[in-house]
Amino acid sequence: MPLSQRAKQFAPFDALAGLSAVLEQAEAEHERDLARSTVTYDGEAGERELPEEG
Repeated sequence: MPLSQRAKQFAPFDALAGLSAVLEQAEAEHERDLARSTVTYDGEAGERELPEEG
């Protein structure tokens, strides 16, 4: 069935207007924060191993 004949009740819509934009912005901010907090060691990004207690 062509889209022009499809009922409007089945047309795609954004139930929560603007939610996808806000989520994309929050994801970008989280990735920036994560990049800043990642420790670099020997030129590679990653976490340092903690010394064993004992």
